[in-house]
Amino acid sequence: MSVTLRFIVEDIDTQIATYESIRVYRASSLGGTYSAIGTVTLVADTFYYSYSDSSGDLNSWYKYSFYHSTGPVESSKSAPFRPEGVTRLRARQAALGKYGAGIVLVNTGTDSNKITTADHRVKTTLFRDDRGKGTWLWPTTGNNAEVARIILSSDVSEGTITVLPSWAGAFVNADEVEWNWLADPVVWNDAMNRGLARYWYVERVPIVGVANQEEYSLVGLPFLKDKEQVHDVRWYPTSGLDVDESFGVDGRWWRIREDVGVLTLQISPAIAATQTLYLECTRPMPLLYTDASAAPANAAEELVAALCYDEVLAYLSAPGRGAS
Repeated sequence: MSVTLRFIVEDIDTQIATYESIRVYRASSLGGTYSAIGTVTLVADTFYYSYSDSSGDLNSWYKYSFYHSTGPVESSKSAPFRPEGVTRLRARQAALGKYGAGIVLVNTGTDSNKITTADHRVKTTLFRDDRGKGTWLWPTTGNNAEVARIILSSDVSEGTITVLPSWAGAFVNADEVEWNWLADPVVWNDAMNRGLARYWYVERVPIVGVANQEEYSLVGLPFLKDKEQVHDVRWYPTSGLDVDESFGVDGRWWRIREDVGVLTLQISPAIAATQTLYLECTRPMPLLYTDASAAPANAAEELVAALCYDEVLAYLSAPGRGAS
């Protein structure tokens, strides 16, 4: 998928006196290698810039600098950042961090049965060996991405965490790995989808007109389960006029007919094939099945993380779960 990065250069007069462009860097993980992928030309008196990265995604990490090809001259790089958006990976990691349920590590080893890290939260003799035994690792990048394993042992002096069974592939330097303390990553992912099912928002669905047709089946919108989810039907009555209005005025009307398992939009009078109706309705957030899966642009990461954590706690509090 393609992502769009946006930059605000408030001191454009100062920057353009020395530099000619914004240079963009990308890495697959926070601690990975940031490679230059392109530039955006600075323009006098222009404060807002964007860069479309066709090879990146919402989980990619970016940095930028100000650059001039003559010399070359380059400023220091910015702090790492991600594009605006919510993915399963980002929401889960937000929950791990906010609620103290795990950490994200950068691997430096090349084994298939363990990870190695210099992270001070792991590699320190302040902790005992075998710390974390029975908890879970979840690689998010590299050969073993999205394959969970249970920790067998750890060596705090070497900064290694060994799992059982081994992964199918070997790690490479800078692979990112989650250490989940509270629950299996599979539990987190299932909990997130249960949480997303509780997160409702307003959707605006276009329905293309069919000449002389007064009924439109809504069976193609599986998230519509009840006619009460539909709030309004709107349209643009005049071509070229950028103001919409409710369809149900000036002698027109609409209603939702609810049959067994099927909703149908009824309108009167019919509209032309060149016109479009917009169904305003509430719906739950779509479910996310991979770490790269993205929620709609209006999703709030903090709310998704909170709902996910709430569902994990509900799972762990059920009889027979949690402490053994």
